[in-house]
Amino acid sequence: MSKHTPAKAGNLLVMAPAMSDDKAEQCHDLLSGQAPESVDLVRIVYHRSPDRLVDEWADRVGDPPANTVIVSVDDRAQSGSIGGQTLSGEADGTVEVLAANPNDLTGLGMELNNALTALSETDNEVYVCFDSVTAMLQFVDTESAYKFLHMLTGQFHKVDAVAHFHLDPTAHDERTISRIKTTFDDMVEL
Repeated sequence: MSKHTPAKAGNLLVMAPAMSDDKAEQCHDLLSGQAPESVDLVRIVYHRSPDRLVDEWADRVGDPPANTVIVSVDDRAQSGSIGGQTLSGEADGTVEVLAANPNDLTGLGMELNNALTALSETDNEVYVCFDSVTAMLQFVDTESAYKFLHMLTGQFHKVDAVAHFHLDPTAHDERTISRIKTTFDDMVEL
């Protein structure tokens, strides 16, 4: 399959090797379909620097979303803001960084709930990138991940978010992939 952009709210599983260029391109395509000032963006990332995400967005997409929340899932991450609350020196978009421990799905769920609650006060469309299910499975078992993802996709449906989740199919056995993919509305393989 090639590029796939959902036309409406939903949860998409993007299956691609973790380091592929197609994965990065598909991710930015899925996140950049609307006028930036009408978009709120939530990025859940394991082991990636929030500063780097901000720079990537500026390089690949340009104008920042109205609001960005980055949930950094890393036991060394700290909550705060980036760049004086902006994505770039000229931009108006705000960036908030939240931290979550990779071994604590309850804490991660609470951070995401707080982010979605804060963003519900805007009239903007909510886009979500979860990068990655593969990284999450390094810290929790398949059944715990499945239950968490099922809860999370339901929460995204409630707020009409357009969400996509990355999974590296080369890193998992078929049984794990079969279990995980049942919680999503659609899937694309790159």
